Amino acid sequence: MLIFFDETFRASLSYPGATLGALCGVAIPEKQLHRVADDVFRLKLKHFGNDFAREKEIKGKELLKNSIFRLAERGIESRNLALAVDLLDYLHRKHLYVFGCVCFEKGMQKFQCDDVRALDMTFRYVFERIDMFMKIEFKDRMAKLVFDDRDYGINQKNAEAITNFFQRSAVGLSLDSILKTPFFAISQSQNIGLQLADFVTTVIGMRFSSHPHSKKYFEMLNKCFYFYQYNGRRVSSLKVLRGKPARD
Repeated sequence: MLIFFDETFRASLSYPGATLGALCGVAIPEKQLHRVADDVFRLKLKHFGNDFAREKEIKGKELLKNSIFRLAERGIESRNLALAVDLLDYLHRKHLYVFGCVCFEKGMQKFQCDDVRALDMTFRYVFERIDMFMKIEFKDRMAKLVFDDRDYGINQKNAEAITNFFQRSAVGLSLDSILKTPFFAISQSQNIGLQLADFVTTVIGMRFSSHPHSKKYFEMLNKCFYFYQYNGRRVSSLKVLRGKPARD
């Protein structure tokens, strides 16, 4: 199982001075990756034609940018929004689950491990949810974590902190459904997993920054979160760390 991740960092539109970071990912069975890439290619072809489908990557900030919403308010149909709806519908129909952490706490919302001996709780919350998902749905498989390439120094520290967590901590050792070494890739190489991760991360970031046009798209994406029971409570694959005071 491949889990592709991306990040977004936003200012809240409802609370001046409040900011958030979101690290979100899409789970795609490795054997289905080629089929997913082909299906998404056909959706891009449907809305934007051959050149876009072959050469352009999906970027959430482009599909869901403010100028597009202003045109829609004037009754002008948008290929961007039509593709966004088709992508969300596709994720739901194909049971491609979404995982993530939204963090309002300023000290942890960069998803950047400065101390390689201590993994940030934001990462831990996401990994715990992925491990439970794998143990329930895919007992005989391992999850492979694929992160969007950032800065080399950030990648290096995050990779070392993640590996140390899985190999040296009691909690990490118990999450034995996840491969202990993360991978890093770039979306520009037509990596459809990272492009879908970018898209869902944009939708989630818009929702929790109180973007006025996010409701419809987040409600569709909400169908892609994985829910399970743990110690008598219902747990979502999206963890929200609201900080103090609570936001949104």
